[in-house]
Amino acid sequence: SNISVRIEEYEDYFRKQQADSNCGFAEEYEDLKIVGTAQAKSSALAIENKGKNRYNNVLPDSSRVKLSPSGSPFDDYINANYIAGYNSKKEYIAAQGPLPATVNEFWRMIWEKHVHTIVMLTRCNEQGRVKCEKYWPSQSKMYNNLGVTNTSEIPLEDWTISDFTIKNVKTAETRQVRHFHFTAWPDHGVPETTEVLINFRHLVREHMDQYSRNSPTVVHCAGVGRTGTFIALDHLIFQIERDSMVDIFGIVYDMRMHRTLMVQTE
Repeated sequence: SNISVRIEEYEDYFRKQQADSNCGFAEEYEDLKIVGTAQAKSSALAIENKGKNRYNNVLPDSSRVKLSPSGSPFDDYINANYIAGYNSKKEYIAAQGPLPATVNEFWRMIWEKHVHTIVMLTRCNEQGRVKCEKYWPSQSKMYNNLGVTNTSEIPLEDWTISDFTIKNVKTAETRQVRHFHFTAWPDHGVPETTEVLINFRHLVREHMDQYSRNSPTVVHCAGVGRTGTFIALDHLIFQIERDSMVDIFGIVYDMRMHRTLMVQTE
């Protein structure tokens, strides 16, 4: 399912879709409503795993990220899915904002999947609600057998960039992870211009490109909305640069087949 538009025709297409208060875009978005919703959710709904989900309508299954079981067969569960990007089938992992009870699993996923880039698109608290547990340390902390040390933190106007060293105490191996925390998303609605988010994406992409295709980038907000937007934006910029076309519908369709409700509002 796709609606690809050549770059030179995009302005006309955009005007047409925008007419009558975005009527065309609204129809396209409506067509995406049920995409991916009929997929099995048995792992996510298992009684042992229910408490590991922040929202009961974002439940991964077919493309879920499986952790190595460490005791019980349910130890392999985390609320996260592989999402294809422009360059590879598992370019991203779209995750929920960790809960207090899933912080250890989150770091285990970072380690087991060889993640070097984390993108966070929410603040921990917004509108008086907890959106995400602060899962990283200000200095150093142990998460089961992974020691995480915060080696640098640079707060800028619209984002904060932190570097972590992770040490697996069982194997004594260490790795570096960079955490890109976008803080300029307003509590209501969307950023006023696309420019800030595009600049942020360029920074993230520069870092991602230093690592192999086997190192997925973890992207998370609280649930799925901003995460979907960021991944779609990255994918679209590649389409524009490499193929001179855009297919927003196709990208969102594909994301939703891997994780329901990605990109939450029109």
